[in-house]
Amino acid sequence: MRTTSLRCKMLAVAGLFLLLALPSKSQDNTSAEDVYAGADDGKASTDETGPVLSSITAWLGRPKLKLPEDYPDKTRVLRGDIDPYDVFWEVPEHWATRAGMYAEYNTLEAYGRMREAALRDGVELVIISAFRSFDHQRAIWEGKWREHRKDARWSEPRELAIDIMRYSAMPGTSRHHWGTDIDLNALNNAWFDTVEGKRVYDWMKAHAAEYGFCEVYSARDGRREAGYEPERWHWSYIPTASRYLAAYVEAREAAPQGFEGDVAVSKIHWLTDYVLGINPDCLWKASDVGDGRPLPAPLLLAAMDAASSDTARRSDDMRKAGACIPEGWTRDALIRWKESEFPIENEKEVAGYLTMLEGCLGDPDPVLRDGVAYGGISHILRSDGAGKAELRALKELLLERLADEAGDPLGFSRPFAALALSEVARTDRMSPWMSNGERRTLLSAGASYVSGVRDYRGFVDGEGWRHGVAHGADLLMQLSLNEKIGKGEAQVIARAVYDAIGTHEAPAFIFDEPRRLARPLLFLTQRELLNERQLTGWMEALADPAPLTSWDEVFTSGEGLARRHNLRAFGAALLLSANAAQSGALDALQPGTMHLLRTVP
Repeated sequence: MRTTSLRCKMLAVAGLFLLLALPSKSQDNTSAEDVYAGADDGKASTDETGPVLSSITAWLGRPKLKLPEDYPDKTRVLRGDIDPYDVFWEVPEHWATRAGMYAEYNTLEAYGRMREAALRDGVELVIISAFRSFDHQRAIWEGKWREHRKDARWSEPRELAIDIMRYSAMPGTSRHHWGTDIDLNALNNAWFDTVEGKRVYDWMKAHAAEYGFCEVYSARDGRREAGYEPERWHWSYIPTASRYLAAYVEAREAAPQGFEGDVAVSKIHWLTDYVLGINPDCLWKASDVGDGRPLPAPLLLAAMDAASSDTARRSDDMRKAGACIPEGWTRDALIRWKESEFPIENEKEVAGYLTMLEGCLGDPDPVLRDGVAYGGISHILRSDGAGKAELRALKELLLERLADEAGDPLGFSRPFAALALSEVARTDRMSPWMSNGERRTLLSAGASYVSGVRDYRGFVDGEGWRHGVAHGADLLMQLSLNEKIGKGEAQVIARAVYDAIGTHEAPAFIFDEPRRLARPLLFLTQRELLNERQLTGWMEALADPAPLTSWDEVFTSGEGLARRHNLRAFGAALLLSANAAQSGALDALQPGTMHLLRTVP
């Protein structure tokens, strides 16, 4: 505890400095130092429309730390086990409900500008809580723990802890430890429905992001389901808080401990459901401008073996949703990594990330399969995040998955292998890295898959996409655009397309399959790798009603009607695209396509 006399001496020094050096008034676009040094006539301002410096430490040459990076003991600063006077800045008393609150420097600077803007709009923001130490949080937690233990309903530590964690964090896990989070005006959601409260909340919703603040514990709207209950008073300064959050995820030694009730820690997903259970809009994205930090990829923290080629293991895994998730992580953690735009801080780990993502391509969970696994692979490859070695390793894993029919009992794995391979093929199209032999192997595998698809499911409610025909067509499309592909390869692609659209077994394609199959032909024809004679010959073969004696018979069966629908949709897609492109080379499609559409009723 520092003495009153020491404080008076320091105030006197600060006052003298203010008399000699301070500018007359802070402005909305001034520096952080100016914002916190607003004064009139050499005296500390009491004008409520302008921020003033309450913490005299600023004028004694205190360094402005970049936190948490500049603090020597990362675990202590993350857990709030520090003296705030050593690292944070004092909140001006007239900004708050009491003196003696502290916050991180940049948080306080941004809040000062935000507070001024709100006052100009007739809205008063008042801080009622800022930095909270480990000991302070422990006192809150243990008080609630002991009170709950008096109630017979809470005999199990896990259930007791989860009830407390509706609104109170375990000591060591609170965002208030970081000095980046503030509670404003009232600790009661209902207050923000009053006339005054609604004005405050509406203003913050409209303007807080302009100053870097975000409502971390937002309403449960489907995007945030885990974690604490909504807190309309709790706002976080994301540029700094995002660095704390990323550091916290990496610092396994920061796990909560040292308080009454910590026996429940191992029974609760305290990290993924609570520390990370925030509004996804409050996650820093790799594309954001500023000094924040995205969440590290889960693979950095999880010991994970490379994907096994053992068919029996993969087949068993594919039947269980979430089996691909790295040990120690959860579905929500992977989703949050996705929402942060798949950040990768160490390029040496790219191969590991891709291996993990590839392993989830057959997962029954559509969010993991499509959004995380395919989305992550696509993002890494399209942002040039993978080198030749990583691309080559991924290609081999995907080719193995594409060929493994026995290892795809639910029908998700092979279609998504084809879709991911289309992204691999795109990288080679944009900047060639495959040998001619590798490219032909990929083309042969893709053409064989498209010709042989017999699982025609597109989208199924509750299961998501399979879409094997369309995904295979996407792979062939990327190959058809590759300048290294010649006339021989073009015929292999075209043959596969005609096999897929001409099959008698397929149902009516209603998920855009005909248009997706048409695209490889359009690009190959535009590149003049297919000629009119070849195209017309294939179209005439499609127009043959065999094994039916005539097309009139298609109206007598569902199979016949499906075949008719698919052929006409395919022909229409070709003709419409060719006409719209106004390319002379595409005229080669006209005779055969017109014959198909005239022949098939």
